Amino acid sequence: MAIQHVQINLKIRSLTVRPPNEPVRRIDNSTVRFTRIVELPAIPKAGEVLDMTAGAANVPFTCTVTRADWDDRENMFIVSCAYTRTPMLADDYWALAEGSDWTMKSLI
Repeated sequence: MAIQHVQINLKIRSLTVRPPNEPVRRIDNSTVRFTRIVELPAIPKAGEVLDMTAGAANVPFTCTVTRADWDDRENMFIVSCAYTRTPMLADDYWALAEGSDWTMKSLI
């Protein structure tokens, strides 16, 4: 079976972080998505759970596929996913936001 290159389009919920020695802050993720090109053995279907990693430490997390659509401009499938764990751990968020393996894209 051929390997498929797909773009993961990850949606995460807004979260509250409580850094030590800093005020509590709310991070609104409603207008951003995190993207990454990955290799998969097949195009996943809605409802499937994917194992992902983020950041230099390869922080593991899972996401659930919500849809997969062909994009002519990108010339690949865009696999939309939602972060599975609720609430999101601050370490997972920082690995996504600050790691070089994921790109934050604004929807606005």
